[in-house]
Amino acid sequence: MKNIVLFGGAFDPIHFGHINMAKEASKQLDADIFFIPAKIAVWKNDSSPIEDKINMIQLAIEGEKRFHLSRYEADSQEEVNYSIDTVKHFKESYKDSRLYFLIGADQVNSFHKWKDADELAELATIVYFKRPDLELSDENIKRFKMKEISGGEVDVSSTDIRNLKSLETPDSVIDYIIDHRLYFMQRIAGYMSEKRLLHVISTAKLSYEVAIANNLKDAKKALIAALLHDIGKEMPMSEQREVMAEHFRDYLNYPPAIYHQFIGVYLVERDFDIHDPVILDAIMFHTTANSNMTDVGIIVHCVDKIEPTRGFDSTELINALKSSVIDGFAEVLKSNIDYYTKRNIDYRNDLQMACLNQYLK
Repeated sequence: MKNIVLFGGAFDPIHFGHINMAKEASKQLDADIFFIPAKIAVWKNDSSPIEDKINMIQLAIEGEKRFHLSRYEADSQEEVNYSIDTVKHFKESYKDSRLYFLIGADQVNSFHKWKDADELAELATIVYFKRPDLELSDENIKRFKMKEISGGEVDVSSTDIRNLKSLETPDSVIDYIIDHRLYFMQRIAGYMSEKRLLHVISTAKLSYEVAIANNLKDAKKALIAALLHDIGKEMPMSEQREVMAEHFRDYLNYPPAIYHQFIGVYLVERDFDIHDPVILDAIMFHTTANSNMTDVGIIVHCVDKIEPTRGFDSTELINALKSSVIDGFAEVLKSNIDYYTKRNIDYRNDLQMACLNQYLK
């Protein structure tokens, strides 16, 4: 008899927490997993259409032979899809299979409120993923004969991904979100023109490639920092001066052309509630650099200047950066000095000179 696990949810978007639950359930129950995205009304600005969620699930489970996508609820004509109806559908479609219904630990305590909960538990064994930080209702576990699935927990939520506080989802899903302007990309787009947004996307994707090539544990922080590095660039200069005067007085005498690196930090903390020091530091010095750069900061600083939409052949510099962050940094710095010198651009502010003195000894 074949074992089937029904795994429903919003999957908005799917992430490593979902995938981890599914893998543990598949392994411990020797079962195939059916991901069943719910067709819910798109009533929040940061939610995505059902077809996008389906596409992201397909990307995330690609290559997993025991993982499958079900469009049953997505294609349903019913205004509301109840789990009992989904279970009955699978019971009819897979008569010779044993059905399990996978829920999160947070749903155990409220399961008795579900529509036809007792019948659902008769048709499919309810399995839940254990969480050490949550006290569960023994009454519900016994009443509905629930079965526990254990395994390492992945601390991530779809909300965090939508808000760019985490990117703990497969790279294929991240690319889909960026390319289709979902979730945080809609917010980022609100700060800039289309031309600048294309530069930001190119910078972000290449920064991530470089970070991966250098085996950085903070690779996704490089991606996040690069996505946000220019959100202050197109703020009216009068407003930039006000923010600088209030929050960054020590840099008020610097050329206004570099204000946006400080403004970016202000906006990221205020509007995105992101306070990670590695991300903020990379944004804060992405134009000038400084004398004490993190690997993430170096990558964002360099890629911002050499990404493909800049309009010159930067292949050698990109390859150098992928081979070695520090050695590539030196090559990019030399290239920048040459560029500034040929065009008579004054680059000799304190931050830039401190960087050159430190990294081009």
